[in-house]
Amino acid sequence: MNASWVRLVFSFLVILFFAYFIYEARDWRLQARLFPWAVGIPMLVLAILQFFLELAGPSERKESSGNAPVDFQFTQAMDSTVARWRTISILSWIFGFFGAVWLLGFGLAVPALVFCYLRLQAGEGWGLSIGLTVGAWLCFWGLFVKLLSLPFPDGQITVWLGL
Repeated sequence: MNASWVRLVFSFLVILFFAYFIYEARDWRLQARLFPWAVGIPMLVLAILQFFLELAGPSERKESSGNAPVDFQFTQAMDSTVARWRTISILSWIFGFFGAVWLLGFGLAVPALVFCYLRLQAGEGWGLSIGLTVGAWLCFWGLFVKLLSLPFPDGQITVWLGL
């Protein structure tokens, strides 16, 4: 199987995934349906567009120029211990985010994790870390809480403390 056929099949599978994603939410109440539809419908449109672009055939793109910023390729120059450490680090942040959402709830976990990542992992200064954290929280709060009125469950700590 050549690479263009694999990309075409993958694009079709993504279409099926998002079509099913949207279809499953059809009978949910409006507030619950908003999030899957707000994500699923644009993604379905983009997946269909990508499918037709793949169907149209190869474009005038350079194949693996070596320094293209969006090409996925395994590096030959990186030490395997560095790659392993980076993989463990990012997986720790991902699972830490899941744990923080479960313990604190989304409203507190989003700013806490944005701040911790910027300050501890990225090594950014206090001003930038605080500014981007406030911006991320305002976007989260404004979109999901105020605009879409999505109810997020409380964190487990607040349940345990009875707050």
